[in-house]
Amino acid sequence: MAIAEPYLPHPRTAGRRGLHRRLTWLLTDPATWRDLLWITVNGLVGWIWALPWDEPMVLAVGLSLLLLGPGGFGGLINMSYAMNAMIHNTSWVTAHFHLIFGGAVVIVYFAIAYELWPRLTGRPLFSKRLADIQLWLWFWGILITTIPWHIAGLMGQPRRYAIFDYSDPAVAKTALLVILSVIGGCILLIAVLLFFYVLVRSSFAPVAESMAPIRYALSVNPPATVPALLNGFGLWNVILLSLVLIAYGYPIGQFFFLHNQNAPAYSLTRGITR
Repeated sequence: MAIAEPYLPHPRTAGRRGLHRRLTWLLTDPATWRDLLWITVNGLVGWIWALPWDEPMVLAVGLSLLLLGPGGFGGLINMSYAMNAMIHNTSWVTAHFHLIFGGAVVIVYFAIAYELWPRLTGRPLFSKRLADIQLWLWFWGILITTIPWHIAGLMGQPRRYAIFDYSDPAVAKTALLVILSVIGGCILLIAVLLFFYVLVRSSFAPVAESMAPIRYALSVNPPATVPALLNGFGLWNVILLSLVLIAYGYPIGQFFFLHNQNAPAYSLTRGITR
């Protein structure tokens, strides 16, 4: 997953790409190795198939890790100065952060809702099977949406454009990819509707006489005392705020202090509106 990828148009900001590259590597390297180890080692050992995949939380975590694989690979492309120059401000970037945040992150939010909703309402989940189907729909929907986006970005399709003139042969070649992305978006819409359907139906289920307690994973090694500084959010919030300021402070400051951005505007809809 790429972080700190703001638009740096001024030549004097080129040196900051090294900083952004290192911040991105802090995420992409562990993410890539984690997925490789999870797929190879766990798959070879075989116990992964014995996990309760009918449980929404287990299924969502597994699907999230699978989405983080291609998402982490895309972060490596964004991290490289040479390769990022080819896909910067194209639909590749849009596809990348939708795959990470809209896919790998949001799918776990769905599972958290399935876990907490019965405990908040005192009513059991209406159907775990429908919940699992909803997670699978979201998984395939986000892939069908973002993979064509990635390819269109490699073909030069820019981001942040509301209208494309598909009568232009250079633009028409991405039309099929856009249609596939729309199909993926429709699948995502169905997944969202199914998500709310499961929660609403669960709200009208009979009140449960008892609710299973929340289960926590057990540590392999015996627990040890954690320093107070690490046993809270204060230190990590400070580190997070510092990284955000380092990554985005100077580029955002450009909008207020540098007024020599002379890139000309170009209208893609001028020929359409005539």
